[in-house]
Amino acid sequence: MKKWILIPAILVPILVGVIPFAYGVYLSFTDWKMANPRASFAGLANYFFLFKDRTFWSAVGISFQYVAMAVSAELALGSLLAFLLARNTRGQWFFRSVIILPLTIAPVLSALMWKLMLSTQGGVVNYLLGFAGIQPIPWLAQRSTALFTLAMIDAYIYTPFVALILFAGLQSLPREPYEAALVDGASGWGCFRYITWPLLKPLVLVSTMFRLIVSFKIFDTIYATTGGGPGTATTNLHLWVYLGAFRYGDMAYAMSGAVILFLVIYALVFIFVKLWKEATAHY
Repeated sequence: MKKWILIPAILVPILVGVIPFAYGVYLSFTDWKMANPRASFAGLANYFFLFKDRTFWSAVGISFQYVAMAVSAELALGSLLAFLLARNTRGQWFFRSVIILPLTIAPVLSALMWKLMLSTQGGVVNYLLGFAGIQPIPWLAQRSTALFTLAMIDAYIYTPFVALILFAGLQSLPREPYEAALVDGASGWGCFRYITWPLLKPLVLVSTMFRLIVSFKIFDTIYATTGGGPGTATTNLHLWVYLGAFRYGDMAYAMSGAVILFLVIYALVFIFVKLWKEATAHY
């Protein structure tokens, strides 16, 4: 009787995840378009066209640039916040509560909030820069700053996620190795290099892996602020798939791009899981 309880836990992932994914992979080998719903098998034609498509490779490059900027900023700021929160100073309970506020707001709402704040017409950021004699900057409307600005918006939203994971890790570190190291005359840097970092490395890898996954398939923040513009300056691979499917109606071609996106994420997850196993092998 108890085995029947597990059936929903098995069926739901299959119905929601496995079957739609398998059907999507099948569609990538067809010529299905919105205007012609009768799909026929096309083999690898979509993938051959895909690897010759400059817009596809542009979207891939933008995705990697976005991920590199966003995840690097989140790891740096998250680590700094985690170490600051771990200090037992007065009022820490307040800062530990405030830090999670960006995570309580829907990402699309945070993105729209920043879009208003960064506007050249009454935006508070350009207003404050005006006091320093700096002319209004079209943060989201020019190619040189749009992608960087989106990455920083992403960092604002998700840095608390990294900080909370690392903070939890710092709170769980044993005190005995530090006491023994201080008795032996180890410096603060020595304690961090040989004790803190090896013990904290698995959590750094886990938080990096989760942020890589989400950053590669980011959609709502970009769509709500720039829509992929100016031009194609912020059109990442996920947005490229969406536009190809629902704006241009080429569902099968867009699905082939989605399969490539899945393979990229899967490869990164595979690498980070392997690194995590190596980091925890001695535990």
